[in-house]
Amino acid sequence: MPGAYGLPQLRGSGEFKLYDDFDQEFVFEYPRSWVGRSNSLRQGVYVSDFNTADKAVVEIFPEPSSADMVLEVVRRAVSPGQEIGGDARLILPDERRIKSETVDIDDMRYTYIRFPSETVTRSGYQIRRKNFAVAAAKGGRVYSLVASARSDQYNAQKEQILQHIQGSFRLRR
Repeated sequence: MPGAYGLPQLRGSGEFKLYDDFDQEFVFEYPRSWVGRSNSLRQGVYVSDFNTADKAVVEIFPEPSSADMVLEVVRRAVSPGQEIGGDARLILPDERRIKSETVDIDDMRYTYIRFPSETVTRSGYQIRRKNFAVAAAKGGRVYSLVASARSDQYNAQKEQILQHIQGSFRLRR
């Protein structure tokens, strides 16, 4: 179906490609078969497998005044736009379903987050996703990456890919 919309049909590959734009403060790896573009909703980048809707989105936003960066990352990942229009709904996960861990790597503090998300489309379809996120603050800004896949297409191989993307995210010093 993506070919009907003029989107590229790329064969999958087990190899990863490094996103390393010198104008950006971050780097990460993503599957070579995915396609990248600027994030049209906020500062950052969006890479995706348009065949399966697997994606990784990097967003940059001001560091929240509250101490809970985890909830802010989840909120922004689940509700990327102000309004989605019509009767579609984006549903934030229950806080008990959000798992996080903070790790210091190369003198930088990274917070790793796992959470489910759900969207009910205008036509009533429920789309559930599994999300793997990582965030770090630098210079008053938060840099977050959220890699996700639809739950109905989720398997051990996708989990490994999403964890690889999540684990590869680093900020420049």
